[in-house]
Amino acid sequence: MRCVEFSVRGSLPPKKDGANSMWGKYSERERLIELRRAALQSLGSAEPFTADIRMTVEIYCSKQHIATIGDLDNFITGICDGLMAASRGTPVQANWQCTELEAIHPSKCIAIRDDREVIEITARKIAEESSEPRYRVILRGK
Repeated sequence: MRCVEFSVRGSLPPKKDGANSMWGKYSERERLIELRRAALQSLGSAEPFTADIRMTVEIYCSKQHIATIGDLDNFITGICDGLMAASRGTPVQANWQCTELEAIHPSKCIAIRDDREVIEITARKIAEESSEPRYRVILRGK
């Protein structure tokens, strides 16, 4: 069993909201970039997880914004989908096509081959004094 942990400071996770693809939403682009970069850096040359995946997510936010940042389940779905390759035919924003984003392009699987292999998720939003949002993801599995 392997374990990978990474954090993103100054941002919330990407959110999947409804049936529309987050890959085509400009509002989610920066969040997806930060998630995918942090995960890729943490994984290094290791292959993405393929089986028996357990995921822990902690989202930190200021006390005054904790109730308004978004639904926890939308963040979880955004993280799961953001760590996989986007499905073929998914509308992707044109500005993903630049050279600096080649390693984390939506067509590439970053940390999870298929989120159907996620067998456990532990997630929570944590209110704190700091006003800077951040989150931490821990992946365990094969």
